[in-house]
This record gives sequence, C-alpha cells and structure tokens, in this order.
Amino acid sequence: MIDLTWYQSFIAIYRTGSVSRAAKARFLTQPAVSQHLAALEHAVGQPLFQRLPRRMLPTEYAKELYTQVAPALDALDITSQQLRLAADERPLVRVGGPPEYIGQVAMAKLLPLPLRLAVQFGMPQALIPLLEQGELDLVISSQRVPAMQVDYTLFAEEEFILIAASGHVPPEGDVEQLQRWMSVQPWLSYAADLPIIRRFWRQHFQVRPPFRPAVIIPDLRILVEAVALGHGLSVLPAYLCRQALAEGRIHELWRAPQPATNELWLATRRIDRDRPDLRQIADALRERV
Repeated sequence: MIDLTWYQSFIAIYRTGSVSRAAKARFLTQPAVSQHLAALEHAVGQPLFQRLPRRMLPTEYAKELYTQVAPALDALDITSQQLRLAADERPLVRVGGPPEYIGQVAMAKLLPLPLRLAVQFGMPQALIPLLEQGELDLVISSQRVPAMQVDYTLFAEEEFILIAASGHVPPEGDVEQLQRWMSVQPWLSYAADLPIIRRFWRQHFQVRPPFRPAVIIPDLRILVEAVALGHGLSVLPAYLCRQALAEGRIHELWRAPQPATNELWLATRRIDRDRPDLRQIADALRERV
C-alpha cells in the first residue's frame, strides 16, 4: 500500500518545482522528501520527474497521477482545517504585505476576526516566493507576480492623490500651466524611478515626468510627513493622507477628472483556495480604500 506521505511530498514537489522548496513547504528535510519520491516512483514503477539543474520537470505519467491524487488530498486537508475550526481553535494565518496598507487599513479589519495573525512586511517580489514555499498563507499585493501555483483575487482599489503642504500653492492658471509649475518643484518619492508619481503623470499628462526626485524615502507614511513639512510634492494613496488632510497640514494640489488608481490583490496558493480562514480575511478586506 502506498504511504499517504509519499503522495504529499510528490504533490509538494510538483507544485513548487524542486525538492528543496517542497521540503520547506512540508517542514521536512530534503533527504526525507527525496526518499518519499523514490519510494513512490518504485511503487508505481515509473519515473515521476526529470531532474534538471534548476527544476524538477514532471513526466506525463506524473501529470496524470497529479490530476488523480491532488484533488482528494486537497479535500482531505480542507476537511482537517474545518474540523480544527469546529473545535474552536483559532488558526494561525501568516499574512504578508506592505506595512502602510496593513497598518492603516488591514489591521482594523483583521484583528476582530477569530484568527491568530503573524504579519511579515515586504514587496511582492520578495513575498510571493515565500507564499509559494509555504512560509506565508496570504499576501496582499499591488501586482501579480508570475507564479505557477498562486492565485490572485482582486479585492480593492487604492486611489492616489497629488498633495503638497498647506502653504504650498501653485499660481492660478490652466492645467498646462500647472504642469509646467509642477515640473520645477521638488518631488518626494518612494523610489528613484518615481513609481507612483510616474503612473499619475503619464495618466494625466501622457508623458513621463521630466524630473528626478529631490528626496527618496521608501516608506509612504514618512513621505506624508515630509510633504506636510514643506519639502516638496508627492502622489500618495488617499487612505494614507486622510488624517493630515483633516488636520489641514496638507492639501490636495489638483484633483484630476479621472483619479489615478491601483488594483490590490490577495495572493494565495491554489491548494488553499477553499480555506475558510482565508475566505474570512478576503471578505473582511474586500472594499475600495
């Protein structure tokens, strides 16, 4: 009889593409996972993977076996999770995402849920590989990083606004005059390539911004404070600016006819698509910010 753990290691290798990543996802050693694979290949009498330098490539037999076995094991895993929830345990959910959004928006919605949370901050390019490897359960992402076994669900839009200190006011004029005036002002940006500012500028003026940032600060919350202190202009998520706007420390310099927005995605592993705790989080977060 084939051991269930052999199938579990086989599925982990199939989904992650390597023995090392499968071992991390299953919290096992690499020799143990390799042993499981060898035992399964011996039991079925077929090689399941072609060993390449950087990847384990599944054979046609492995693809067929995966389609037969994976749904049943996924269903078993979901049933186990539901039984744990029914026993009134508070499951641990490991969430990754940007500190600004998590701190200003997500925490207020997630903390009331009957879950335990472990939060890790970072950019999508760093967090999605951790999700693939099973080190995170869910990632809040501003972009869809290509990943074989990751599903992305659109859950919100963030709006960007152009801000300046309350006393930093442009001369009266039309949009073209405003554009020329802004082109010679100091700009504060998250990164050297003006990621948010560039999107705003190209959408409204159809060209790339003709300036370099005067100040680079990789924290959007600090950028709000730097603008309020009068050090320049910036384009930032509206939810981060609400308090400073209400206090009169900054003002919206110009409201475009069509606001610049960005989509926010919930990234989960495909094997976790039906997890009830992740559905709870998705339902709590799903709104425009």
